[in-house]
Amino acid sequence: MNDVPAFALLVVLLVLLIREAWNLRRRSQVNRALHEARRPLQVLALASPGFGRSQPGQPLWQAIRALSEVDRRVNGGGPEPVPPQPIACRSLVEACVERWRPQARRSGGEIRLRWVGPDAIVAGDGDRLAAAVENLLANAVEHGGAVVSVRALVLGKRLRLEITDGGRGRDSARRLDRAGALARMRGTNRHGHGLGVVRRTIREHGGRFDLCLDRRGSTASIVLPCDSTAPTRSEPTEDRG
Repeated sequence: MNDVPAFALLVVLLVLLIREAWNLRRRSQVNRALHEARRPLQVLALASPGFGRSQPGQPLWQAIRALSEVDRRVNGGGPEPVPPQPIACRSLVEACVERWRPQARRSGGEIRLRWVGPDAIVAGDGDRLAAAVENLLANAVEHGGAVVSVRALVLGKRLRLEITDGGRGRDSARRLDRAGALARMRGTNRHGHGLGVVRRTIREHGGRFDLCLDRRGSTASIVLPCDSTAPTRSEPTEDRG
């Protein structure tokens, strides 16, 4: 009878050793992939004119920082400290829209931007904010209808940014029905990774993020505290893509 607990302990130790060996092998494979991903990013960064921290939200910086985050998750280490910087949100949003317009056109749609009020100066991380806006644009272009509307209103010390898509008719309704069923099974706060990035980033900047889904499409809204008293452009921007 005494042999039974000893045998069980041996089995547990063997399972733990196998799992640790599997984790080490997986970590080695991830580190190899990280090494291979760094080289082309370094080449692109060195070849990019004017590449640097002076322009927050550049896709290359987003990719490099995301890769560094994967490295820390796999190999340990604390998050990279990024001191808050003043971010001119109007220029940042305009740059994000311009980057996603070609993809919208390839999908047979367009992105329309309207900015009302002065610029919104937000203290924070420009790369993270740009990634949040682009996650919403990517979702709208992929799942929305022909027109994606980006509307910004700066009033007092608040910036409200809305990204609205028109859905895709019956396909959108079926997709929302499936999403609702999955949400009921998984819990109301389960979203995709992109929306998780948006929610976390806006919360870290002291703002609020809301997502409204219905059969006509979706509206994602961001509200951020800002300083709109800087001497920046104040004329409305409205374009048709």
